[in-house]
Amino acid sequence: MTLSFPPLLPGMPLDAAERFAEDNAGKGEFEGQDPIHEMGWPLTLIPEALDGAGGTLADLGAIVEGLASHGVQLPVIESCAIAPLLLQASAESTSTWLPPVAEGTAKFAVLAPLSRSLQDVALEARQLDIGWELTGAIRGTDDSLAFTHAVMAARLQGSDEIGLFVLAADRVPQPAASYRTMEGRLGADYLFDAVSVPAGACVARGAAARSALARADDSALLLTAVDTVSSLGALVQATIAHLKERKQFGVALASFQVLRHRVADMFVRYLAARGLVLHAFQLHEANSPELPRTLRLAKVALAEHARFCAEAAIQMHGGMGVSEEVLATCLAQRLLASDFRYGDRLTHASRLLGGHRDASAFKPNPITRSA
Repeated sequence: MTLSFPPLLPGMPLDAAERFAEDNAGKGEFEGQDPIHEMGWPLTLIPEALDGAGGTLADLGAIVEGLASHGVQLPVIESCAIAPLLLQASAESTSTWLPPVAEGTAKFAVLAPLSRSLQDVALEARQLDIGWELTGAIRGTDDSLAFTHAVMAARLQGSDEIGLFVLAADRVPQPAASYRTMEGRLGADYLFDAVSVPAGACVARGAAARSALARADDSALLLTAVDTVSSLGALVQATIAHLKERKQFGVALASFQVLRHRVADMFVRYLAARGLVLHAFQLHEANSPELPRTLRLAKVALAEHARFCAEAAIQMHGGMGVSEEVLATCLAQRLLASDFRYGDRLTHASRLLGGHRDASAFKPNPITRSA
C-alpha cells in the first residue's frame, strides 16, 4: 500500500511554499507575524510593470498546494488573488493601489463572507453629496492577519450597479464578533451602520466592477479546488501511513482487506478530483467561456469526494480521528470547510440547474450564512 503523489502544480513556487509549510506545520496562528507578505506572495499576480512578479494563477495555485498539503492555514486566496484582481477593476485603481501592495506598504483584506459567492454582495451603498454611506452586514469574513486597507463590494442604492470600495483600516468598523472557523481560521463579522466614506473610496462601478468580481470569483473557486485536491492527497497519504503503522490482533491495519478497499476508494476519488482541477486550469489558461460552468460542476463533485474521504479517514483513524493534534483530522476539517467556501455545492448546483451560465446574472442570496 505505497502510493506516490506527483505535485498538481510543480515548480519553484510550490517548493518554496512546501518548505515554509514544513517549518510551520501544526502552527495554529501567526500572531504578530505576516508570513504572506514576508514571503512576497501578494506580488504573484501583480504585473512586472508595477513591481510585481508577473506570475499566473497557476503560480499562486502552487503556493496554495504547498500550504494545504501540510495543513497550514493562511488567507493566501483572499490576500494574493481576490484583492489584487479586484484592485485591477479600473486603470486608476490599478496604478494607485498595486504599487503600494508590491512595496508592502499596503496590506489588503477582502471584506466578503467566506461562505458566499463574491457576487452575492452583502453591502448597500447610498450616494451622498460628499461621498457614500455603506450599510449592511458581512458575516464570516477572514480575519487572520492585520491589514492597512480593505476592499469590498456594495450594491449601489437605486440601481443594479455594483461598486468596489477601498477603505483605510481606521474607517472599517471594529468586528461585531470574532471566532474560529471549522478549519481553524480566525473569522469575524463586520456590521456597517450607515458608515460614511469619501467619494474616492469607490474605485470602480458598473460593468468594470462586475467583471472584476466575476474574475475574482472564478479565481477563488479554482484556488479553493486546488486546496481541496491538495488536502485530499495529503489525507490519503496520512491514512495509508496510519494503517501501516497501527496494529490490531498483532497485525498491521493495512493487512485488512476491507480497509484496503476503503483506501482504494479514496485514491480513486482523489484522482478524479485531480483531473477536474487540471481540466479547469486548462480552461482558465485558454480563457474559455465554459470556465464558470466547469468550476461550478467541479465544486459539486469535489464536495462529494471531499466529504466521503474525510469521513472515511476519520473512521479509519479510530479514536485518533477526533484529535485535532492529528494531521488527518485537520485535513478532514479543512475538506469539510472547503465545501462552504465561496458558495456551497447546493448553491452552485441550484445555479447550474437554473440554466445560468454567467454568475453575474445572479441576485444576492437573502440567506446569510456564517463561516
